[in-house]
Parts: sequence; C-alpha cells; structure tokens
Amino acid sequence: MNWEAIGAVAELCGAAAVVATLVYLAVQLRQNNELLRSGSRQALVGNDVTSLAANLQHTDVFTKYVSEQTLSQEEQLQMSFMFALDLRNREFEYFQYQNGLLDKETWLSYRQVILINHASPLGRRWWDKVGRSIVDPEFAKAVDELLLGADPDTTYRNMSSWADHDKN
Repeated sequence: MNWEAIGAVAELCGAAAVVATLVYLAVQLRQNNELLRSGSRQALVGNDVTSLAANLQHTDVFTKYVSEQTLSQEEQLQMSFMFALDLRNREFEYFQYQNGLLDKETWLSYRQVILINHASPLGRRWWDKVGRSIVDPEFAKAVDELLLGADPDTTYRNMSSWADHDKN
C-alpha cells in the first residue's frame, strides 16, 4: 500500500468522523430542545396550579364577581391579586410562545384565560385601570387586540352553575 492510498483512507475516515459528530450533535440538540419544552410545560402547569389554589381560597369573591355585585375594597384587592397572578402566567406563556417553546394550540388554550378574566365589564375595567400598566408593553398590546370586540365570557358563570342545567 502506498502513502497516497493511506492518505485517502485517512481522509475518508476523518470525513466519516466529522459526519458522525454532526449527527451526534444534532441528536443532542434535539433532545435538549425537547427537555426545554418539557421543562417549560411543567412550569406552565405549576403556575396554573398555583393560581387555581389561590383562587379556591376566594370563591366568595368570585361568586360576587360572577353575579356582578359590588365588590368591597378588600374584595377588589383580592381579585386584583388573583387577576395579576393569572395575567403574569399568561405573559410568561405569551413569551414562551413567541420564543418557540410553546406551540400555537397550547398558547391559544392558555390565552383563553385572558378572555375569561377580562372580557366581562368588571374584568375589562380592571384591565384598563390596573392590568395594562403591570405587564410588558408588547404583551399589553396583544391583550388589547384580543379584547377588542370580544364578547363577555361566561366561563365563571358556567363554572358556578353547571349543575343547575339539564338534570338529565
């Protein structure tokens, strides 16, 4: 065997090693992206569980909110904290979606909470007086566009009266 043949075999082996390394790095990158998405999804669910747990402690305030009764200052403050917590969760999810870590369908399902909380007259009043000023301007613009012309949402009313309908 001559030196040219040995050199050609060495080049071929080197090229194969480069290709194998690139394939390995691509697989690692894909797995890393999947782990990031999984971690992000877990954080989103954890945030929502925290919000729901906090909301459970104030069902009396939600009952008044649903029936459009006047809220006391203390109840307005409680509702503000609950709205702020939910709004911060949606803001986090929005930017996860913008960065490609959250798929569109998931973002749209999370985004629905904005309508649930702020498409009612009382929720919209809170958004206009408080909410818009405590979030990133880009997210505030997205919320304004979502709420523009949105019909009042009845989810809370449905949640508080679902057993009253059709007893079949």
